[in-house]
Amino acid sequence: MSPDVAGAPRRQVGITALLIAAGVLILFVPAGGEGRVLVPLSEGHGLSAVDAVGAALLAVGATWLEVLVVRRLPHLALPPRALFALGLLAGLGVGLLIASVFSGFFWWWAVGAAALGCAVLVLVPLTARR
Repeated sequence: MSPDVAGAPRRQVGITALLIAAGVLILFVPAGGEGRVLVPLSEGHGLSAVDAVGAALLAVGATWLEVLVVRRLPHLALPPRALFALGLLAGLGVGLLIASVFSGFFWWWAVGAAALGCAVLVLVPLTARR
């Protein structure tokens, strides 16, 4: 196997991490600097042009990372119960993040982000490892 192919998962995970970090940083722009709301989502939430750029970077990076994790899943050597638990934790996290935007329980995003983050912190290093 050539050296370029051997480092491919690690390099791709690094690129996805940069895309995700850039998207999150753009989403942290204060509401006063974002401009007008293009698409109102709920009370207190709306999508501006700046948010759309951050969300696009975040979506591309997260989707690419998910594809990398799923493709490398057989090589991670995790037991079925661990995979089920990680999937359940990640699904709960994403569900709470989405629900916090469209409903009244605003601060549940932190619980969802923590749950998703725990699953990511387990799977991503295993995926980047060769």
